[in-house]
Amino acid sequence: MVSCEKEESLPANLVITTTPDYLPTTAGTTWTYGGRAPYTCTVTGNTKVINGKTYHEMQNKIGTTTYPSYVQKDKGVYTAIGLVTGMGDLEITVFKEDLLVGSTWEQMGIVNGIDVNLKFTLAEKDVIQTIAGKTYDKVVKIRLAGTYTYSGIETGITFTTDYYFAQGVGLILTDLGNNGKAPLQNYQVN
Repeated sequence: MVSCEKEESLPANLVITTTPDYLPTTAGTTWTYGGRAPYTCTVTGNTKVINGKTYHEMQNKIGTTTYPSYVQKDKGVYTAIGLVTGMGDLEITVFKEDLLVGSTWEQMGIVNGIDVNLKFTLAEKDVIQTIAGKTYDKVVKIRLAGTYTYSGIETGITFTTDYYFAQGVGLILTDLGNNGKAPLQNYQVN
């Protein structure tokens, strides 16, 4: 007996990853993003202890302005400071590897004197995503829904941002909805 199955071909531009890390922190690793405010992020190789945890330093450059951000990874939990746009120095858990699709986590913080409630949802996991003409496998989508409270009163101001991370590559897209997108244009993982 002979069985015939249709072969599925993978896109020619598929980036296949083997590193089980969604945000590489090896020195010299660089990502360049497009969109309304193009920027570059480079891992410096330096570390800094913040709140008793060791963070990897990244240098971000938008035009002529540079600023640091920090990433800490511990047992599949990714925490960042300065990596999430508009959140200043707030320490944010941006991803938890062991969660199932649909899982959520929340945290509160203060940004520019205003209370912010952040609700994260693991919206997709292990999917294929095409960004700026490159196709990535093992992608996760994290949805951030935030609300602001001032003097204990909900302001009614909300925001939603989707972050896409590809395993072995890092952040491949920030989707700010009506405020635009910052797609990964180029990268070098060391």
